[in-house]
Amino acid sequence: MRNYIVLLLAAAVLGACGGIELNPFVNERRDVHFVQDPGKTLTVVRDLTWRDSSHAAHELKLPAGLYVLEAEDKDYWYMRSSVPLELRELKKGGRPSTQNLRGGLAIGKYSFRAVPGAAYIDGEGMSRVLIWKLGKEFLGGEGKDWRRSS
Repeated sequence: MRNYIVLLLAAAVLGACGGIELNPFVNERRDVHFVQDPGKTLTVVRDLTWRDSSHAAHELKLPAGLYVLEAEDKDYWYMRSSVPLELRELKKGGRPSTQNLRGGLAIGKYSFRAVPGAAYIDGEGMSRVLIWKLGKEFLGGEGKDWRRSS
């Protein structure tokens, strides 16, 4: 009976989490080592736009095009976009402010990662900075919105 109550409580807590919107913003510096493999690419088929919540204050646009492997670490491959990413701050009643950022997509080497993908920008020296977490919605678009070369 005790196990049943614990299971019921766990289900209630996890069910309540379904309505919580997680913030995709992150500021995670990662040390990388640079690699070149022109055969390892990722193609974004069309511009992809991500918002930080249902009442969005920020928006990230990943431009369509070819992303080429430039670096890696133990968890991610870093695929560089040939054009800047766009980060917008959406202002109620005003014009959004837009930042164009050099960077690309960090793709998790293992699909069971808590953060399987992320947008990144250049850091100092041998580092990249993850700025926007991409989850199962991004992974679910593989083959339709984006595809890997290998």
